[in-house]
Amino acid sequence: MSKCCCSVPVQKMPLFIAFCILCLTFSVYAKDQKPRRSSPVVVTEAQLSFLAPTVMVPGTVISRQEAVLPAEVAGRLIKVAEIGTVVKRGDSVAHIDDTLYKLRAKENSANLKREQARLTFIKKELVRFNELALLDHSTKTQLDKLQLDKEVAVTELVLIKAKIQVDQETLSRYIIRAPFDGVVTAREKREGEWIGVGQTSVRLSNPDELEIVARVPEKSMINLRIKDRLSIRRNGEQFQGIISTIVPVGNIQSHLYEIRLKVSDTGWLAGQVVRIDTPVGKFRDVIAVERDALVLRHAGISVFRINEENIAEKVNVTTGIASGRLIEVSGDIKAGDKIVIRGGERLRPGAFVQVKAHEL
Repeated sequence: MSKCCCSVPVQKMPLFIAFCILCLTFSVYAKDQKPRRSSPVVVTEAQLSFLAPTVMVPGTVISRQEAVLPAEVAGRLIKVAEIGTVVKRGDSVAHIDDTLYKLRAKENSANLKREQARLTFIKKELVRFNELALLDHSTKTQLDKLQLDKEVAVTELVLIKAKIQVDQETLSRYIIRAPFDGVVTAREKREGEWIGVGQTSVRLSNPDELEIVARVPEKSMINLRIKDRLSIRRNGEQFQGIISTIVPVGNIQSHLYEIRLKVSDTGWLAGQVVRIDTPVGKFRDVIAVERDALVLRHAGISVFRINEENIAEKVNVTTGIASGRLIEVSGDIKAGDKIVIRGGERLRPGAFVQVKAHEL
């Protein structure tokens, strides 16, 4: 039978009580040393941003270099590049039959040789008649006539040389060449068809020189400047574009104004549809967080801030203007605070967290 504490001699009671207190203290300490459960989260810092209220407008990716290539001479086509053909600047994209014009050019070349021979003969005649004039064996009228023939021959020679230059320039236009590197996007004519002066042979586009064109309302127009950066959304991804062109004349029907943006990222394709955040108010400095940081509940909107001890703190906020992935928040938030953007759905105030470097 076990003995109860009442059986402990009185003289040993203080020692027994001290032993019991030590055991109880050790038990409590061991319980506190159990591993604390942590919730994995991804955080980002609240930031001081220069934002303005925005509206989303559609935009289209276009090539900065697009051209319809017309014929400068009329004739029958003997070659037209296929759609999708990649060409370099100066490459042939269409060829017009130049057989008849080459024959004409040969005629002018023959006339050139004839006039050169005629001029040589006249020059020799002048030398001979000048020698006879010294001996009084020729008249001044004969010399004047030869001098006139020489001037006429020189003029004819200049005229024929000009015709030959025209022939060479015209023959070069029987080949329609690419004015820049690009891809053939359309064929307006086929081999064997007749093409007239000014009619389109092919359409050419440069897929490497791209920009985005969009049309914005007047409220945005008055808040935009050249070199402003705007947020662009494409297939769920977000990019930045720089305004390169603003057309200050609005469309009479739509009352919209055209802007164009440069993009430096890769992966763009001409014809893609994008959406652009454009400001409709003045820019101002605000404290902003990523939209994913907001925790929406019936009671209101809040975010979770992580303190230096990796403890989650719930902070009630009021939202303001939004631009792209950022949104203004008002409340007990300052720039540099670590705000949860992933993993906050199940967090509770006071929860211990494990900050991850990447997306969950």
